[in-house]
Amino acid sequence: MINTAQSVVDNVLTWDAHGKTVTVHAFDTTGEAGVYISGLISGALKQAIDAHGKAQWIGCGGTTPKPIYQNLIHAELDWTKITLAQVDERFVPVDYAASNTRMMREALAPVLADADHTGMTFLTLIQDITDQDACALKAEQTLLDLNDGQAPLFDFALMGMGPDSHYASIFPNNPVNAEVYTTDRLVLPVRPHSDGSEPALPRITLSVPAINRSRRIVFYITGQTKLDALKGASQNTDPYTSPIGAFLAQCPVPVEFVWAA
Repeated sequence: MINTAQSVVDNVLTWDAHGKTVTVHAFDTTGEAGVYISGLISGALKQAIDAHGKAQWIGCGGTTPKPIYQNLIHAELDWTKITLAQVDERFVPVDYAASNTRMMREALAPVLADADHTGMTFLTLIQDITDQDACALKAEQTLLDLNDGQAPLFDFALMGMGPDSHYASIFPNNPVNAEVYTTDRLVLPVRPHSDGSEPALPRITLSVPAINRSRRIVFYITGQTKLDALKGASQNTDPYTSPIGAFLAQCPVPVEFVWAA
């Protein structure tokens, strides 16, 4: 359990981390949390379409967000005006069981663009399965093409965090952490670890500057272990030992967390 200073008001937990307030919306069940997050996403996308005629957002993979995507398909949105890109991806063929592309396509299938381009456009980061570096470069160009060659702005970012405090494919003690916070690149390859720790597979990830170009960033975490990990890691801004703490310290927009017990 969290044992350092925090306040709880109307199921919202807050605490201070290096001069910033960490805000966690707490729910008793993943079902309640999922409905809440789906509402946040659909509201942000609708607002973007109303304001700009289109919406662009990024989403994470893994098992935790899958029900959110499955719930989101019931939102009344003009899906033809929406583009979804990935926060990160394992460097595996998109039909593999370990592929987040496969999971997201299956969960969102009813609203994804068909052969007539009716539906939401989904952009996987796996643009070249033969070479990891080439894949990252091609994925970056795909994102640049969204905004006439400029880095896109995302209307919403759905993020996740692991119990080791990693987010996207930015893990503790990975060499990419030396550049991922300051690079001009939008997409970077992430090498696997050889000591048995994650990542066990090569990965592709958005850089921190790319993620920072989001109007709203919401992390979804579940279970007491991750909540405790967030509390501890938020007090540490070393990108090598505490990726999420480093991210919170530098992020230019407010970051929210949604947690389900």
